[in-house]
Amino acid sequence: AISPAIKKWFDTKKNKDLQILIPGAGKGHEVKYGFDHGFNNIQYLDISNGAVAFFKDNCPNFPKEQILISDFFDLKKDLFFDVVIEQTFFCAISPVLRKSYVKKTHEILKENGCIIGLLFNKKFDNQGPPFGGFYEEYIELFSDLFIIEKLENSVRSVHPRKENEFWIKMRKK
Repeated sequence: AISPAIKKWFDTKKNKDLQILIPGAGKGHEVKYGFDHGFNNIQYLDISNGAVAFFKDNCPNFPKEQILISDFFDLKKDLFFDVVIEQTFFCAISPVLRKSYVKKTHEILKENGCIIGLLFNKKFDNQGPPFGGFYEEYIELFSDLFIIEKLENSVRSVHPRKENEFWIKMRKK
């Protein structure tokens, strides 16, 4: 199911023409919701053929040319977006790739573009994903390339993540 926080974001947006990317989209709940609600310029991105196949089966009307099967870090520099929606991609990549994520996101956003979405507000003991983080880490990581407009506790998290997520809005500098 779509994250309640991201659903709320879609529901309050009047500009349906935004160019939107959802990296690591997986099953594509957010992509499908946005597309079904008039956001026709939304792009699905995932590197997993299995995830892409699942999404195609569950959203057969979604334009095939808006399904990107690629590594996020290999995206061409000529793709530009108004919004990158962050929902579980950042926490799935190794922490050593986080600076690269910030740079790539900055590179593919249009002038005045934003990252919106959710980041974990906790560390995990496990060696693999998800990888969490804390407020200070995010400030340090993003503040050189982004104006941090929101980095606050999410009031619309799913129950298992309640009080463990930040809602973010970061604008490209």
